[in-house]
Amino acid sequence: MSAYAQPPQPALPEPPPSGADLLTRIEQLEAFGTQVSGAIDGLVNAVLEAKQAPAAEIEALKSKVRDLEQQLSLERSGRDLAQVSRMHAKARRVVFVGTTYFGCNVKYAWAAMNRRAEALGVEAWFLPYHAEQEKLVVSLGGRCFPSQHANWSPDHIHAALSAAVVVTSDHLLNPNPFAAPLLAGARQVQLWHGVSIKEIGLRNLAPGRALGPHFARVLATCGPYARFVGTARDGEAEWRRWFSFERYAPIGYPRNDVLHREPDETDLANVDRETYNRAVAALARGKRVLLYAPTFRDGRPGWVLDAGIDRLAQAAAQGGDLLVVNLHPVESPQIPKLAPQLPGVAFVAPRTDIYPLLAKASALITDYSSVMFDYLHVDRPVLLFRPDHAAYTQKSRRLFDDKLATLPGPMFDDAAALSKAFRRADLAQTADHAAARAQLRAQWFDHHDGGSAERLIDVIAEEMALAGAGEAR
Repeated sequence: MSAYAQPPQPALPEPPPSGADLLTRIEQLEAFGTQVSGAIDGLVNAVLEAKQAPAAEIEALKSKVRDLEQQLSLERSGRDLAQVSRMHAKARRVVFVGTTYFGCNVKYAWAAMNRRAEALGVEAWFLPYHAEQEKLVVSLGGRCFPSQHANWSPDHIHAALSAAVVVTSDHLLNPNPFAAPLLAGARQVQLWHGVSIKEIGLRNLAPGRALGPHFARVLATCGPYARFVGTARDGEAEWRRWFSFERYAPIGYPRNDVLHREPDETDLANVDRETYNRAVAALARGKRVLLYAPTFRDGRPGWVLDAGIDRLAQAAAQGGDLLVVNLHPVESPQIPKLAPQLPGVAFVAPRTDIYPLLAKASALITDYSSVMFDYLHVDRPVLLFRPDHAAYTQKSRRLFDDKLATLPGPMFDDAAALSKAFRRADLAQTADHAAARAQLRAQWFDHHDGGSAERLIDVIAEEMALAGAGEAR
């Protein structure tokens, strides 16, 4: 017998189980597959006959069993639908998968394809994350799947099964339990969401006590992809450290295109217009827009206040500048608590698109966020603020930041020093910092032209050909 083989399971006891035995049997249900429905009736009847458990406990156990049965049913359905998707004929149809907010790379990639789809003989579909996203895409004239899988028609299911290409910019973890299986046969083009200095993907591992179904699912969606989109030819080896993919396309990020143009109405969809307009007004008055965009901290929701954001707000206000704060979606629930304490600060509305606003920022303050690399496109001051570096690297994420051996701006570890930099006209920038930004931009971006989305359309066409896609039907 192999060292990894499982020993035979003991036979189930014949006598009716007690309430305690029921809990053991529930745990064993995962190994019973198709027998689970019949087992439920027997278990519940046995408990009722034994009359050893209170009614409330029995109802709770019955609910747990029903949830388990539903989970097993979804897993079986998912495996079968994935098989159907892999053998289904493919058409000239591409599906863009929305993340938790309408922004980032998928938004701009979908918008570019949606404009050109008819001329190219392609159907461009959007898979929304929630109902608000569905309404937004429809309002912009796009084909969109219903956010609730119960509302999918046979035509929707056919559209997913016959899609030749699926475009993602994150782990494919859409709330629709059938979305990933229905798209399993499509060639996946992964855009990801930024150049990273943090360990991510297959290297972002948890200790054994944290292993579980969700974590395993996240790791399983780290590939294999048909094509991985990056920003630089020399970055391929680094991405292969984190993800599995067949081919690499260093074409740049669609979200960076808006940094090279004035935004149109589609670009401004799901943008915090109030904050965007405040930034435009501040610039018109000859004032600076200082955008603070830190990443999140695990288990420390109040860290921003502890870091001294009130001192930063005071320093910005003294110079008449506008401090804009974009909290990571994980920490955006803190805004209602922070905003009343910092009335002069413009907090970006949660889960909105920051890129048109980023184009207006006079300077960027960040810590470990990939947004610092995006900002290199506009070649403006960068200030690094890491007030809790030891705690972050020990409790939140390990860093893989060799690419920042030369810093694109001054580094600060306390709010007092950063506040002093705010009061300077040059924001403590030096000629060496400007040279470092130019070097990083050249190293990590092969293109600086605002044409990444158009290059992606060519990549999608290549993947459709490899999928043997026929006409959309």
